[in-house]
Order: sequence, then C-alpha cells, then structure tokens
Amino acid sequence: MKNLILIINLFVVMIFISVNAFAQSKIDYGLLAYKRGNCMGCHKWHGDGGPGYGGAAMSLRETGLDKEGLIMLIACGRPGTNMPFFDKKAYIDERCFGMKFHDFEGDDRNRPLQAKIYLNKRQIEAVTNFILSDLKGKNLTKEYCLKFFGKPTRSCD
Repeated sequence: MKNLILIINLFVVMIFISVNAFAQSKIDYGLLAYKRGNCMGCHKWHGDGGPGYGGAAMSLRETGLDKEGLIMLIACGRPGTNMPFFDKKAYIDERCFGMKFHDFEGDDRNRPLQAKIYLNKRQIEAVTNFILSDLKGKNLTKEYCLKFFGKPTRSCD
C-alpha cells in the first residue's frame, strides 16, 4: 500500500512539473516570436518603447489594448505610423480595419508598412500572450531582464 501511495505521489509531482514546463515554454515561445519579429527594434527589450526607427513606439507595459486589440495591431499594423503589419495576408482582404491596399492608393503617407518578416497566426498570438503575461501592467524586473537576454548582462544590473 505504501508503494502505491508513493507511486501516486510521484505521478502527481511529474504531472505538475510537466504542466509547469509546458506553461513556461508557451511564454518562451512568445518571447522568441517577439525577438523574431524584431519588436524590440522599436519597443525595446524592456517593452517600454521610446524613440526608434523614425518615431516613438508605445510602451507595451502601459498599453490599454486587450488581447483582441493587440492581435489586430500586430497583424495589421497601424496605417499612417511606423507600426508595420506582420500578417502576410493583411490588406489583401478586409481583415484589417475593413480595408485593402487599394484603399490607400495615392496616399503613400498613410499606406501600411510591411514588416521585414511575417509572423504566422500562432506567432502573433504568442507575442500577444507574451505582452500580456510579461509586460502589460508589470514593472521591469531583473528576473525579466535575465529571461530576455538568457544570461546576466549589464542591462540587468
């Protein structure tokens, strides 16, 4: 009987560790997608935004956008700004603000900018989840810094 209880306890611990590792890997996938899309080029590694390529990026720590709003903004960008679209099919159909590329003909200032690399739907959702779990409403911590860089660095001091 003791052995059976020990086996059951061991099994429960293994499940807990597996679920915890899976949850962590989902967050890490979001960080990898954030890096793949070069989001830190404008929003910086810390997510506070600031001056970047041709403008000032918004703080992802102070954003008022919810999950749906973040997904739309990442997928479709923000026409008329330096926020590019990451969805390969953006503006081909009306998924982005009900608009297509032809709606911007003759208006180069407001034409949506294409990201240098596309993100698929899973990656866009992962970036969104990463923003919501690690950045939005959170203070910058040494733990986050180490997670971002993967090792100690002067930025984390």
